[in-house]
Amino acid sequence: MWQTTFFASVATLCVLAAVHAMRRKPRDVSALPDPSDAVKALLRSGNRIAAIRACRRQSGASLLEAKRVIARHAA
Repeated sequence: MWQTTFFASVATLCVLAAVHAMRRKPRDVSALPDPSDAVKALLRSGNRIAAIRACRRQSGASLLEAKRVIARHAA
């Protein structure tokens, strides 16, 4: 009886550890490279979404990180 409870507890802890490991915290925006000239041109033309998409593709940033980079350069 106790073995079932023990193994259920271990399985639960493994699942929780896996979920925690998958959650990635955003990096500091200053650590990411500056957007390329093509991304800046998209931003100047008013195409913010395409600029974010291109920034993600070029730098490997998450959506939140790319939005922060674009917001920093839009101002």
